[in-house]
Amino acid sequence: MYDLHYDLLTAMYMAKLNNNFDNIEKWMECYNKNNIIGLTATMCFMSKDEMDREYNKEYYKDSSNIIDMFESSINLTKKYMPKYIDVLYGLEGCDFLKNIDDLEILYDLGVRVVNIVWNEPNKYASGNRDTYGLTNLGKKLIKKIIDLKMIIDLSHANSKTFDDIIELVKEEKKNGKEVYIYASHSNSKKLCDINRNLTDEQIKKIKEVNGYIGVCSNRNFVVKNALKNNVSNKELRRKYIEHIKYIGNIIGFDKVLLSTDDMTFSKGDEDYKKLPIYNYRYIKEELESDLNNNFDKETTNDIMYMNARKLFNKVK
Repeated sequence: MYDLHYDLLTAMYMAKLNNNFDNIEKWMECYNKNNIIGLTATMCFMSKDEMDREYNKEYYKDSSNIIDMFESSINLTKKYMPKYIDVLYGLEGCDFLKNIDDLEILYDLGVRVVNIVWNEPNKYASGNRDTYGLTNLGKKLIKKIIDLKMIIDLSHANSKTFDDIIELVKEEKKNGKEVYIYASHSNSKKLCDINRNLTDEQIKKIKEVNGYIGVCSNRNFVVKNALKNNVSNKELRRKYIEHIKYIGNIIGFDKVLLSTDDMTFSKGDEDYKKLPIYNYRYIKEELESDLNNNFDKETTNDIMYMNARKLFNKVK
């Protein structure tokens, strides 16, 4: 299968900081021809205070340069990742992007996906913990992403930022620009009412710009407070397929992708180990079984592989 959002570069950078690659080596066993054959490996940037709490105070310092951070993490990923895995690299949160033109350097390193905000606001736009939308600088950043033929990621954007990006994308498409856009790890707000999920109207707007949605198998995106309420995996798997059906019926099943946002690797504590619905080592087998029980083989194959492969081929 293809996994549209995994914070693998973050995990690589943390392993480098800690000088301990034991977990990386164990986790790489999950990437094999019978399991994961493609993914978007992202590196996460949020507010400095948030990063100090989420990772450690060494993750980002005033002297840090995200280009150097990306280069070292990508090189480590290439060292450990099997050559046959189809990989796109992504930037989640542009808080510390010093210069918009630095995207050109990141592009040359292999970065193809840009999410301009995490949950917190930054100089380009606001995530879902604030209310303002694209700034003037943010509009320039989106246009740069489009010009480089990178993918715009809408996940984490608040409703104003989301709408501002959609409107700008429509303008650029009218001007003849080719635009690639998706929400990499967001589910249906109608089925699970959390602010990181998408309203029906937002799903329709993504469809209007020929975008995609990566349906996320993190349990708290599938059922609200699932971890707190100890919802069974059997029920969560049923609900996850319900999200795929619901979103696919709006946007089209040719625009549905799969996403784990599986943080057990990058975080490691007990709560994060409980968030994934599927065991990552066997996710292809488990998920394909659930899809085959609900869709014909062609639709299952499209959702598991072909939709993502077609998109990856356009931007590689």
